[in-house]
Amino acid sequence: MPRIVDVEAERAHILEASFRLFAEQGYGSVRMRGLAKAVGVSIGKLYHYFPDKRAIAQSLFVHVGRQDIEEAVGRLSGSEDRAGKLRLLADFLEDRGARLASTLMVALDHRRLESEPDTTRDALRLYRAALTQQLGLDEADEDLLFSLLLGSLVRQVLDPEGLDAQVHRDFMESLGRSGG
Repeated sequence: MPRIVDVEAERAHILEASFRLFAEQGYGSVRMRGLAKAVGVSIGKLYHYFPDKRAIAQSLFVHVGRQDIEEAVGRLSGSEDRAGKLRLLADFLEDRGARLASTLMVALDHRRLESEPDTTRDALRLYRAALTQQLGLDEADEDLLFSLLLGSLVRQVLDPEGLDAQVHRDFMESLGRSGG
């Protein structure tokens, strides 16, 4: 009897393993053969699901972005007002900061090595749209907050000991009190 394969679960497994490998070794250092070995599938099976590493990255950013956004939206739904949502966002960033920083590093490496900027730009747009929708921000406030969040993730990578979660929480609270 033929084995029934859950295609979506298999793709998700490949993407999660790819993410870990890209984050550990850098997007540019990973080859399809090494990726297949790390995932635990044959090279043929890997090519069955994805034609090349670029296609994996494109799917990966959408996959990871949707996971992050789904979790963040779930958490932010615990509050009705902007100040409460910003506090919950600060908690989310503290809990998921390492994964978000890894995502950013993989995206930067991918952007540096691949000729088309659409993949990383589209991923950023997913996060920005969710942030705007959840917090009800205008374009200028959303742009400023998103830039600050990206800067915080970069700092987490470059100077993790200098990062003070309470400072970020206090800043988010001040944004909530000022109405945006």
